[in-house]
Amino acid sequence: MTTATLGSAVRSGFQRWQFWLLLLVLGLLSVMLVQAMAEEDMDRYGLENTSLDGYAALAQVLADQGVTLHPATSAQTAEELMQQHPEAALAVLSRGDVPDEEFLERLRQGPDRPVVLLDESAQLVSALFLEAEVSYAGAHAGGGPMEEATLEAGAQCSIPAAVTAQDLRAPGALFYSEGPGCFTGFEDGTGPAQALVETPAGLLFGAPEAFSNHDITQVGNAALALSLFGEREELIWYTPMGLDALGAEDWASPTELLPGWVFPLAWWLLLCALVLMLVMGRRPGPVVGEPLPVRVPGAETAEGRGRMYQSANAVEASAQTLRSAHLIRLARLLRLGSAPAESSILEAAARQVRRDPAEVAELFGRRPRNNAELVAYAQALGTLEADAEHAVLTAHTRSRTVPARPEAPPDPAADPSPGPAADPLSDFQQNPPRNTQPDSQQGKNSSND
Repeated sequence: MTTATLGSAVRSGFQRWQFWLLLLVLGLLSVMLVQAMAEEDMDRYGLENTSLDGYAALAQVLADQGVTLHPATSAQTAEELMQQHPEAALAVLSRGDVPDEEFLERLRQGPDRPVVLLDESAQLVSALFLEAEVSYAGAHAGGGPMEEATLEAGAQCSIPAAVTAQDLRAPGALFYSEGPGCFTGFEDGTGPAQALVETPAGLLFGAPEAFSNHDITQVGNAALALSLFGEREELIWYTPMGLDALGAEDWASPTELLPGWVFPLAWWLLLCALVLMLVMGRRPGPVVGEPLPVRVPGAETAEGRGRMYQSANAVEASAQTLRSAHLIRLARLLRLGSAPAESSILEAAARQVRRDPAEVAELFGRRPRNNAELVAYAQALGTLEADAEHAVLTAHTRSRTVPARPEAPPDPAADPSPGPAADPLSDFQQNPPRNTQPDSQQGKNSSND
């Protein structure tokens, strides 16, 4: 196989399958777009985050215990959920952001439900406790040898969840509090620095890392989580975002949230598109008109049109084309003028081939329904046209034929005496025989007619 033949085969195959290839490409692009737009929870301490810093294991354990989670990412959503579920417990997880002032004021007034505050920094504590009844004491590393990293609830602990867990092993924050607390990290002149303290707003826990997928299986971490969050059948899980603290005048426009490289890249792509348009649209020189070096026979056009009808399964259109072509040729053959009516053509054709006019009209009114009937229909029309052409040629030949002259009877009054012998050659020259058949030119004209 030559290179040209191979290229032609490749182009032909691509043209045949281009629709399905394009459909396949669009399907793949759609799948990739859906996967790219899928909002997979990758946030730290996310309830659906299955990585080491996620809370997917905690959410699954709570679901197995019959606790229904209601996630909220804004103070407004949390307020609505608290109104819809008045008996539900509340967990507020701070990852550096704090709720708006209205929500903080509601927490200061005292909870009407069990509240657990999770904060490993001083952000939530400093914003919530304005009178410093609770303050940040420092951080607990939570690493190193087991005896140094593990915090015990202690004999002074009066919080039931901590008493059930007994031990805690995880890094986090320690707090000073006027109220009771558990899991003491150290003690100084200010008082004990503890990871879990009781406050007027609810229980404050400074080691949310203890409930992550990585550390929830350590010592009593799982028991502490179940005791803190499994008290009620419904739990509102509120994770404040930075948008909660913004006022109406602090909202930024969408363009301000874009990275700095977006606009230079957009201008660069626009410039490249303009250059590409100029390159593709330029004309190397004036338009030169040249005749095509080939001539396409009419038979190829007819064959191409027939193949087009065949590929489209256009039986009705093909039958109509056949009827029109045969009517035109019959009108020309029967010399019926430039624009005869169809009924006139059918009557003249029936009269010429000695058929019933109703039979001919039925033939031209037939409507094939499939390819097999179309082939039989085309053969019937061809037979009718061939019979009409034969009848016309026969009638034309008879009209052009001249009959032979009959011999004169012998004259009885003629002299019976024998005369000189007649010369056959001279008699042939003087009285040549008449030709009873049409000459070649007449036959040619008849065929042409």
